[in-house]
Amino acid sequence: MHPSLEAFALAAGLLALGAALVHRFGFPPLPVYLLTGLVVGERLPVEDLEPLPSLGLLLLLFSVGLEFGPDRLRELSGKALRAGFFDALALPLGFLLGLLAGLDLKGALLLAGVIYVSSSAVIVKLIVDLRRAANPESEVVLGVSVLEDLVILVLLALLGGQGLHGFLLSLLLAAVYLGLARFLGPPLVKTMEGFSDELVLLLGTAFTMGTALLFQMAGASVGLGAFLAGSLAASLGLRDRFEQLFGPVRDLGVALFFLVVGASARDLFQGLTPAVVALALLGLLMKLPLNYLGGARAGLGRKRRLYSALYLVPRGEFNLVLGALALGQGYPLVAQVAVLLVLVSIPLGALLIRYAPEIAQALYPEARPRKRAKRAEGSPVK
Repeated sequence: MHPSLEAFALAAGLLALGAALVHRFGFPPLPVYLLTGLVVGERLPVEDLEPLPSLGLLLLLFSVGLEFGPDRLRELSGKALRAGFFDALALPLGFLLGLLAGLDLKGALLLAGVIYVSSSAVIVKLIVDLRRAANPESEVVLGVSVLEDLVILVLLALLGGQGLHGFLLSLLLAAVYLGLARFLGPPLVKTMEGFSDELVLLLGTAFTMGTALLFQMAGASVGLGAFLAGSLAASLGLRDRFEQLFGPVRDLGVALFFLVVGASARDLFQGLTPAVVALALLGLLMKLPLNYLGGARAGLGRKRRLYSALYLVPRGEFNLVLGALALGQGYPLVAQVAVLLVLVSIPLGALLIRYAPEIAQALYPEARPRKRAKRAEGSPVK
């Protein structure tokens, strides 16, 4: 039997065990995948798992791109834009922290992105699982997470390729793709309606990987290429079909990607310093008041703006993408902060989101009695 099969069987079994442990408590399994890598990474030949983790990362970015069709961008409300402005203040503050920590401009930018971006995948899952999608704060939070993902994609385009040259090539390639999609997309989609799911899955995978490799060859960000492929698919009306077909394959690949990141971070945490812990804690605490103020600017009441601040605590997929990029470019401190933030913020964020109403009631116990008193004063005397 090929060694890669043995490594895959062991990895799948460990990941399944970890996911089963947290499933009954309703927590996202992403931090468990990371912890599994940290614990068994030394004994697991993660290099034999390739290319599945890399495929999972690209399919994850493809799925993010599916959420950025023209229809979703048009749905962004003014409330989300106003809240997103305050949320984006974490970028310059994170950049300043990076400079104070001794990083150069590029390292400080990477750290700013790690501190800034929340996990839209984790947030959406928790909001849906807790049946809060119709709540007013959910509209604001989901809009802010969309804006965050867009900003991080620009950062990846600038930092993930060959700097400004790669960024300009990314824009050129994106313009070419958009032009082709406009003229060739409609007849292509009509033809694909008669294709089997198997053929659509293979064509979609080939298109995503081919686009990512083309961007890489041009010196641009490979992740941006995968994202663009998903965005184009969404603009052509293929979102629902691709989400259904790619979901299971993506989830398997993403689990393996997080496992590999955890295994790679094992050596990182051997040199963990108080500065890394302090940066991670500051990153967590920094966004809470910013998002609270953003919720107020979006017109939310005191409790709802507290909910919105708590909802944006979890960090996840993009933090690890930035962390892996930082590690590859010689910024281990940024990679340490990224992985530590994910490990701490997902279980903490899940608890905060789950008990947000109770936390708000404890902080604002006078809200309900005052309303009753006001009604009593205004009621007629009988």
